[in-house]
Amino acid sequence: MSFKDTFTKDDQKEGLLGYDDTAFYYFFSSVVVTIAVPWTCSMIYNALFPGQVQVEKDFPSKTKSGSRYRYCQSSAMVEKVDQARKGARALSTGSQVGWAVKLAVLGGMWLTLYLIHLQIGDAKEIKRFDPFEILEVSPGASAAEVKKAYRQLSLKYHPDKNPDDPLAASRFMQITKAHNALTDETAKANYEKYGNPDGPQTSKVGIGLPRFLLEKENHLMILCLFFFLLLFVVPMAFICYYQRTKNYAANGVMIETLQFMGYYINEATRLKNCPELLAASAESRGMALRPSDNEELKTLGAQVTEHKKRQFKLPIIIKNDIILLAHMQRLHHLMSPSLREDLDEILRHSLKISQAMIEIACMREWFFTAQAMIEFRRSLIQALDVKSSQLLQIPHFNDEILKHCLKGKNATSTLADYLQKDPEQRKGLSSMTADQIADVEAFASHCSNMECKAITEVEDEKEIVVGDIATVTVQLLRKNLHEGEAMGPVHAPLFPEPKFEEWWIFLVEGAPNTRIIAFERIRDTERLIEAKLRFQISRPGKHSLTVHALCDSYVGIDKKVDLNFNVSTEDEVKREIFVHPEDEELDLQPTLFQQFMGELGGDDDSEEEEDEKKEKTKPVEKLSDGKQQKAESDDDKKDGDDSDSSDSDSDGD
Repeated sequence: MSFKDTFTKDDQKEGLLGYDDTAFYYFFSSVVVTIAVPWTCSMIYNALFPGQVQVEKDFPSKTKSGSRYRYCQSSAMVEKVDQARKGARALSTGSQVGWAVKLAVLGGMWLTLYLIHLQIGDAKEIKRFDPFEILEVSPGASAAEVKKAYRQLSLKYHPDKNPDDPLAASRFMQITKAHNALTDETAKANYEKYGNPDGPQTSKVGIGLPRFLLEKENHLMILCLFFFLLLFVVPMAFICYYQRTKNYAANGVMIETLQFMGYYINEATRLKNCPELLAASAESRGMALRPSDNEELKTLGAQVTEHKKRQFKLPIIIKNDIILLAHMQRLHHLMSPSLREDLDEILRHSLKISQAMIEIACMREWFFTAQAMIEFRRSLIQALDVKSSQLLQIPHFNDEILKHCLKGKNATSTLADYLQKDPEQRKGLSSMTADQIADVEAFASHCSNMECKAITEVEDEKEIVVGDIATVTVQLLRKNLHEGEAMGPVHAPLFPEPKFEEWWIFLVEGAPNTRIIAFERIRDTERLIEAKLRFQISRPGKHSLTVHALCDSYVGIDKKVDLNFNVSTEDEVKREIFVHPEDEELDLQPTLFQQFMGELGGDDDSEEEEDEKKEKTKPVEKLSDGKQQKAESDDDKKDGDDSDSSDSDSDGD
């Protein structure tokens, strides 16, 4: 059968072997139903509860382990959550278009299912062998009518008259079989008993292609569509995906940004250098400049305090550097709505980019640089300048209240000290309203009161010896949380996105080196956190290490633990290695290779033993008297020669 014949079907599409689309309709409708039903449920849920999925993603109620998130109840954060929920529920122009497209596609699916239902409802049941239908005669037809119909149909569908139709031969066979079922006694009896002139038969139902794919006039269109999908659509989809993702690393940061940061970040990079580095990232440089930016930036730039001389002169870098500094100095009231939108876009990129900056410093073992990157990250989250007071993170605190907090009894300058004081001893609250004091108390109860503990040990050993892999186990306990609670998003009303607390654990050499020995990033928000830092001990004697626990979201709550331990040499500490008796027995057992080789050697040994046994049991031939005497004389002569040689050796000695 040729390639063309595989697509050729009967023009009339009738007969016993005519193509039936019913099975395909059932299969296709089941596939459409599996897509349309859950999609419809999802659309109904989103229509009844708009934005609920996004709200649960940004502000979840429970952790994966089942702990309940504790949210900050200050008025600014409550308002921020409400605005985020309203924004998620609001339909923008893009979301409206998306909804329209989804509804159109979903409506098309249900319309397709309805049409398939109508088609299946009109379809007949699976056809049975009916000789009267095949011969196109009525059941009461006479023998002459049957013979006439057979003659006409056999001439019409004879294979010799239909060389281009592969179904003509099958159709002709069915006509012949139908004629025999009505004229031949044996075939007629089989048909009346089993429903088929050939006797009992089995039925098979399969899922085939739809009828229109097999029609001859559609072959060219189907082949063109197939090659269009295979040679154009699929490659273009992969090319577009590759073009979109090739510029990004696995952490979501553009590769150009990683290369830029890797080049410009050095051991002397500090907080004051970071805003311009972020403004010069590839994500930042990809933002558009507007004609109105020049006038707006003049007003804003006049109020911004710059801490270093600019290194880059590109206009977009200067613009983004100014709005970042304005954010850190809390000059949002001087920004136009368009500049606020640009600032929010940069801040959304800042989390991933600052994460990459920290990792670059960690990979190069620069602790002070990594610490500066973390300081920059939390300065963006809390909107704090390079030299701003930690107390500005507290709601409603300003410069006037700071002056009051730094004077007199119970004066404090750090956030940790302020949070440790009793509410009655906290300064700066006298001029606040009751609602503002409630916000301060809400912030104080929400900000992590972390307790840090660390121990150094070698697992399963009492002493620490040179060459051991030491483990520093760090435990962090949030004392302001209860059992079953987890820390919710941090108090950051000026940051555009919800930010969950992260901690960086550094194991650092003592001064003056301050080299990072090991580090760990902790994203767990549970009440009790544990991290293990492992490193190899290379020298004996006293060791002084420091564990730094740095928070990436709040300034002033970092923790520090000093570790002092002594390392012995291998000669000073004799370790007894206990081996279990069962392990000793296992060592005596032959390995699989030894067992395999032993079996091969045993076969060779057995063959040699059999040969020796055969030689020993071999019968000795009887010699004649003359030969026997000659053999004995030869043996005596040999013994004499041996004795002479031994005597000569003894004389020589």
